[in-house]
Amino acid sequence: MARWIPRPVLATALGIAVLAAWAPAGAAAGSGRRAPAPRREPTLAERLQALARRPPVRTSEFSVAVAKVGDPDPLLAVNADAPLILASTTKLFTTAAALDRLGAGYRFRTTIVADGPVTPDGTLEGPLVVRGGGDPAISGRLYDNDPFEVFRPWSAALVRSGIRRIRDGLLLDTSFFDDQRIHPDWPRDQAQHWWQAPVSALSYNDNVVLVRVSGGLRPGGPASLGFYPAGPPLMSVIGRVVTLSGGGARVGISRKAGSRTVVAAGAVGRNRTWMGDVTVPDPPLYLAAALTKVLREDGIEVDGEPTVRNDPAGDPAVAARPLYVHETPLLPVLSVCNKRSQSFYAEQILKTLGAERRGRGTWGNGLLEVAGFLRSLGLDPARYRLADGSGRSRENRASARAYLDFLQALATRWGPFPRFEPTLAVSGDQDGSLRHRLLGPATRGKVFAKTGNIAGVVTLAGYVTAQSGARYAFVILVNGGCPEGRGHAWQDRFLTELARQG
Repeated sequence: MARWIPRPVLATALGIAVLAAWAPAGAAAGSGRRAPAPRREPTLAERLQALARRPPVRTSEFSVAVAKVGDPDPLLAVNADAPLILASTTKLFTTAAALDRLGAGYRFRTTIVADGPVTPDGTLEGPLVVRGGGDPAISGRLYDNDPFEVFRPWSAALVRSGIRRIRDGLLLDTSFFDDQRIHPDWPRDQAQHWWQAPVSALSYNDNVVLVRVSGGLRPGGPASLGFYPAGPPLMSVIGRVVTLSGGGARVGISRKAGSRTVVAAGAVGRNRTWMGDVTVPDPPLYLAAALTKVLREDGIEVDGEPTVRNDPAGDPAVAARPLYVHETPLLPVLSVCNKRSQSFYAEQILKTLGAERRGRGTWGNGLLEVAGFLRSLGLDPARYRLADGSGRSRENRASARAYLDFLQALATRWGPFPRFEPTLAVSGDQDGSLRHRLLGPATRGKVFAKTGNIAGVVTLAGYVTAQSGARYAFVILVNGGCPEGRGHAWQDRFLTELARQG
C-alpha cells in the first residue's frame, strides 16, 4: 500500500529532484549546485578554420595554406590544391632564382665604348656606344631622386679620355635582351601605366616620363606643357588644359598602346604645377635624351641622332677598351622589386637571368632558369605555371599548397635565404607595400611578405613571427573579383591570429 504524502511535502520533494537533475556535475553537496566546467579555448587551427569559413569570395575562388616553418604538415589548408592567379607574389620566384643563379655579388653592367679614334682636338670619330646590361636602376631611385646624377660619372669619364665632341652621336646597343618589350599577356589598355612599363636592355627612369603641366599667365588661357626629366625623342604631348584663376588642378593624361603622343586634358591653377607619369614607347632613345643633356652640360658636343642596335652579332666595338662601366649591385634591385612591388624591375631581372645564363635575355630563357632553380630545391616545376617575371600576366598560377612548399624550401634548405628575406616588404615599414597594413603591436615588424594585386585578384605570401617566437609560412590567394580592401582585411585577420599565438 502506497504511503500517503501531504501535497506541500510532495511538491517540495519533486522540486528537489528536478533541481538535482539539472545541477552541474561536481557541484558541492551542501549547496545543491555544481561549479561550471572550464571552457576550452579554441586552438590556433580552429581559429584559422573559423576565419576561412567567412571568405570574401566563393570557396572555389580562394586558396589558403599555413604551416609552421619546417613542419611538413600544414596547420591550415583550405582549397589548397586549386591553381589560382598569383599576381605580384610571382616576383618571389623571379627574385629568388636571380639571387641563386646570379649570386649576391652580381652587378648589372652598362658599358660605354668609343667606336673610333679620338683626334687631337677631342673629336670621337664615330659613335659613342652605350651597351646595355638590363640595369633597371638607371634613374634617380638610388641617387637621392636626382635622375641625372647617375650619368655624371659617365660624362666625367669621357672628359678624362679627352673627348669633347661625339661626331656620330650615340649608338644604343640593346642586344643583351631580345626586342620584345611588351609581354603578349599584358592588357593593352594599361600600357600607359608605370606598372606595365616596357622592358629593354637599356632603360631609364623606370621607362616612365613625367608630364609637367603649369598654369598660364591668364585665366582661360592655355597651360604650358613639358616632359621631365627629359623629352623622349619622337614623343610629343598635345595640350587641352586651360588655366584657372584659383589654385586647383584637374588634369588627366593618356597614351594609347603603340602611340608616341600623350594627350593632356583638364584645368590647372595659374600658380600651380601638376605632374603625372606615363610610360615611354622607346626606352633606349629616352636614355639617350637624358644622357645627351648631361654630356652637353659638361661641354661635350653630341652630333647626329641616336640609333638603336639589337643585333647581338653586330657590335664592331665589342673588343674595344671600355671608357666606363656603370655597375648596380643585385641586392638593392631585389629589394626595390619585392618591397615596392616594382613590376618593371622584375621583368628586367628575369630577362637578365636569361641573358647571363642562356645567352639572350628573353622571357622564355628567364623562365627556364626559374624552373631549374625550383628543381634544385627539390620541387616539381610543373606545379608552378609561370608566364612572366612580375605577375602582370593572369597566366601565372599555382596552388597555395605548392606555393607553401616553395616558401618552406626557401626557409629551410636554401643557403641564401638570410640575404633574401630582408628584400621582402615588412609590416609597418615605410619602404614597402605593407607600410599601411598590420600595424598592431603583435604584427608590426613581424610580417615579411610579398603582396599581389591585379584586377579582382588579391594575394599575399610570406612569413610571420608569433609572440611565442614560432615562425609560420603562409599563402593566401584570393581571386574571383575580390575588392582590394576586403581582400586585405581578410588576409590581415589571418596574420593577426598567427602573430598573437603565445
